[in-house]
Amino acid sequence: MLAAMRDADDLFFDGVSQIRMPRWSSGRVALVGDAAYAPSFLTGQGTSLALVGAYMLAGSLADRDHAAGFAAYEHDTREFVTVNQGLVGEGGATLFPTTARALEQRNDRLRNLRAMPPAEGRPAHSALTLPEFMPMT
Repeated sequence: MLAAMRDADDLFFDGVSQIRMPRWSSGRVALVGDAAYAPSFLTGQGTSLALVGAYMLAGSLADRDHAAGFAAYEHDTREFVTVNQGLVGEGGATLFPTTARALEQRNDRLRNLRAMPPAEGRPAHSALTLPEFMPMT
């Protein structure tokens, strides 16, 4: 099988990975988005996690020193990240069909997408209610 793969002119292979770090900060440096918790493109949540992470980091730093702010950012955001990273197994079968029939079904679904998303979101997408951080005066 490996020899046949090397000789194939229509083979595509790529790795799919996630970033799972035990901590998102060290000293005076904090990571956000893909640098801290890339969910993989199979979740469709990379941009959402980056935006939520940036918002939570900024809000957590607004009224305290960096060490306490970084701790609050991670404490308040980690569960949301973990839930969304868990979506990785749900998208692969749909995005990368293994039969001609499954490929046809996927392509039909993509062609028939509507402009409006479904009324009910997926639980992982709404697993965090963003707090309203008070502006500093």
